[in-house]
Amino acid sequence: MPIKSFSDSLKPFKRKTISAEILNMITESVLAGDLKPGDKLPTETEFAESLGVGRNSVREAVKMLLSLGVVEVKRGAGTFIATSMNGSILNPLLLSLAIDQGTSKELVDLRLMIEIGAAKLAIGQAKDEEIIRLEKANEKLKTAAENNVADPAYLRESDLNVHYTLFDITGNRFVARIGKAIYRLFLASIEKTVQIDPYKAYLNHKLYIDAIKARDECSVGGKIREALAEWVDYVNK
Repeated sequence: MPIKSFSDSLKPFKRKTISAEILNMITESVLAGDLKPGDKLPTETEFAESLGVGRNSVREAVKMLLSLGVVEVKRGAGTFIATSMNGSILNPLLLSLAIDQGTSKELVDLRLMIEIGAAKLAIGQAKDEEIIRLEKANEKLKTAAENNVADPAYLRESDLNVHYTLFDITGNRFVARIGKAIYRLFLASIEKTVQIDPYKAYLNHKLYIDAIKARDECSVGGKIREALAEWVDYVNK
């Protein structure tokens, strides 16, 4: 079985391991064909023991692979290489960004650049009905908060849908595709922060959605910085 040979080949790293090295090892195995769609990965404990690393490092690597869509978790069965992958998932640029991780400042700068740029494009390009669509996407977070929804995946996807809708209404297909691809880097941190207070996430989005609705290009950048302040604090920690 392919997974057996892969598991048997695991050897401890010679230097201090970080989750990025584990992620790199797995993605390179996928690209090389050593791991194929549907192959089961070793358990978290097996990985940690074979590589001589802490379970936290393995866990962080798997979280990133999940956010990139490289692996999927089947309840009660384990973690598997995804059986179907979007072509952008194994895009060398996106993978290199995920592997390199980057400093917190670099991640913050990247997200601010994308979000502020998209918001300014939307101000100039989006139709009124498209901005209403953006507001409705944000309303789902408000409803989730009012109904005490605690499902991390639902809250994460609801939050992401606001940003994805923003990218869509820029009227630029390249911005939409690149923005959605890059935002996969932020899935884990967005999931953590939106769980803290979904209603606050709704209010934060509303700050800059109102600026977009008012076609206020001068203030929208500041509103986005204000809206992302808590996420920035989380990333910096």
